[in-house]
Amino acid sequence: MDQQVNLLASYSAQLRDGNGFTTGIGYVAQCRLVKSGSILVLQRYNGVGLTINGVTYAIPSAGVSLAPTSLTPGTAYNIYAYMNAGTMTLEASTTAHATDSTTGIEIKSGDATRTLVGKAQPVAGPAWSDSINSRLVISYYNRRPIFCQAGLGGNISNSSTSAAELSTTLQNVFLTWGDAASFSFDGYASNSTAGAVCRSGLSLDGTSLLEAFNIAQDPGAGNVLMPVSVTGVFNTTEGGHYVTAYVSVSAGTGTWGGTGTTGARCSVKGVIQG
Repeated sequence: MDQQVNLLASYSAQLRDGNGFTTGIGYVAQCRLVKSGSILVLQRYNGVGLTINGVTYAIPSAGVSLAPTSLTPGTAYNIYAYMNAGTMTLEASTTAHATDSTTGIEIKSGDATRTLVGKAQPVAGPAWSDSINSRLVISYYNRRPIFCQAGLGGNISNSSTSAAELSTTLQNVFLTWGDAASFSFDGYASNSTAGAVCRSGLSLDGTSLLEAFNIAQDPGAGNVLMPVSVTGVFNTTEGGHYVTAYVSVSAGTGTWGGTGTTGARCSVKGVIQG
């Protein structure tokens, strides 16, 4: 009992005046970066603390926001938190992050006063984007699975005998910290030539074609609907990527099904971490 009392007294003695405090259990990052409306918000998550420059500060109950003002569309920014005259503030920077040798916290390279909390890439406007096929906001801390999906709005035909992108509308654009990303391509296809084959696969950034692919062979009548189902996992590097569908045929013209109805068309969907 005396030992517990002494520990409590020791922790109490560590509390600092003002917003900064030490927890007695090491450095913390109890936060998650998300898009909320037109802005980014650093929210509390499983606590209130965020360590900046070796001191743990309380994240405001309303969070900390950042607008995309004056940022360059198409550029991925690291999002850092820092203390500005006692107020927690976010900044977007293209400066790489690094691990602080003292705290183990990921910081802005060369500047321990900035703690990494996320990554985001603005689109034209500029504006932040976190739609179902444009996952361009990810949190560094407390990552969770994020669903992506893009579908064909109408039928698309292709007669290439070598792998080629089916449609840019099937691209799922996303940011990653270098985590693995799982995707699938599902739907249906047909071929104008009896007995011909429609091949369907997945591609990362238009260059890395998965060896796992689907071969749908027409049973011999021509223009018969055949199922498409491909699943694979990509190893990614930190930064921006996209996954899309690549297809080819053995002969004739293949047609991959599309419609405005969700669940009745070809789609590329997956899960990333952020």
